[in-house]
Amino acid sequence: MTPTAPGRALALLALAGLLTVGAGCQQLAWILSKSFAIFTPEEESVAEYSFQGKSVLVLVDSQDSALEGEFPRVEQGIARQIVKILEERKAAGPIVPARGVDAARRVEPGFDKWSVAEAGRFFNVDLVLHLQLTNFRIKDTPESSVFHGCGEAVCQIVAAESGQKVWPTLAAARIIRAESVQGTEPEEAPEVEQMMIEGLADKIARHFFTYKKEELPLKPKVK
Repeated sequence: MTPTAPGRALALLALAGLLTVGAGCQQLAWILSKSFAIFTPEEESVAEYSFQGKSVLVLVDSQDSALEGEFPRVEQGIARQIVKILEERKAAGPIVPARGVDAARRVEPGFDKWSVAEAGRFFNVDLVLHLQLTNFRIKDTPESSVFHGCGEAVCQIVAAESGQKVWPTLAAARIIRAESVQGTEPEEAPEVEQMMIEGLADKIARHFFTYKKEELPLKPKVK
């Protein structure tokens, strides 16, 4: 049986009392601080970057045409899911709908050759969350009969006006990976694809708002 947080705290106090009989207050304080640092769980995961109410474009591209050709709905699917999560969390100001990007790709000549900042200025936003998909698959090999999803995206945030990268600050980009937990995959390929779209999008979006760790599923399908 797993003890509750209050139960652990009481047990630690009792243990500290036994260990510090005859010891001074400084020794007791040190033992307590070390004990609680080890056994007290972190309650929240803090946002790595906050959009602070600024307007945002979520722009998703594939690294190569083969990936896009095999999974033609993945780019829009990930963008749509990230927009949905950020809106639900109120993690940003106005966010361009994913369908707006699709419309621009169809009607604007050379849209796919624009820089990230140019796309942001076209939609008149403050920031662009740019994701480049470098890997997305639902099987380890095309010949495999077993589903196993995997996705990877290179992520950065760019200021539309200046074209400067604002996140991450200590690296050229952030690589975010997602993988299906074996035994949780659905039996049909479209369902596995959708599960990986949602899982990768969720892992990316969670970098941009603070959340309680207890909100995470106990048995995730995507890790």
